[in-house]
Amino acid sequence: MSLTNEQRAHDLAVASLPFMREQIQTKIKNGEQVRFDAYIEYKKLYNHFLSSVSTDFKNED
Repeated sequence: MSLTNEQRAHDLAVASLPFMREQIQTKIKNGEQVRFDAYIEYKKLYNHFLSSVSTDFKNED
């Protein structure tokens, strides 16, 4: 069974969230006023990855 591009993008986005959270925490520790919203970050990552995997796996769906 093959993954769809949407599933690939979802998996990559979820796997990337801890890294994104760590980056935000570092910014906060450095005094920057930023907020981490997991859903907003997920949507950004998902859309980015979906675009990329759709290019790389265009013949597999």
